[in-house]
Amino acid sequence: MKNILLIDDDGDMLAMTKRWLAKEGYEVTDFTSGIEALPFLEKNSVDLILLDYAMPVMDGPEVLSKIRSNDKTKSIPVLYRTGMDDGIKDENSADGIVPKSEGKLCLINAVRNILE
Repeated sequence: MKNILLIDDDGDMLAMTKRWLAKEGYEVTDFTSGIEALPFLEKNSVDLILLDYAMPVMDGPEVLSKIRSNDKTKSIPVLYRTGMDDGIKDENSADGIVPKSEGKLCLINAVRNILE
């Protein structure tokens, strides 16, 4: 079973996305902030990270920067999840962007493309 780490400060979006992924057979661990998720990554391995782009305190690009600068986590695929309509800056090489507005099918397809 593939393990996905989901990081999103929106509790409703977090719960919905977790349900979608679990129904597809993925094991999902979720956190509402990168500050909580980074220590988890030090002790656990995951196959994919779904990372909210815009979050308070530590935003997606900051979290991704820390992921990419750590030898243990730098090769984990990361997909940004965003509700932003305009283009986003991706200085840290996310493996893709999945707009929240695109819904379940787009998300599941993006995850499958990375994991299968």
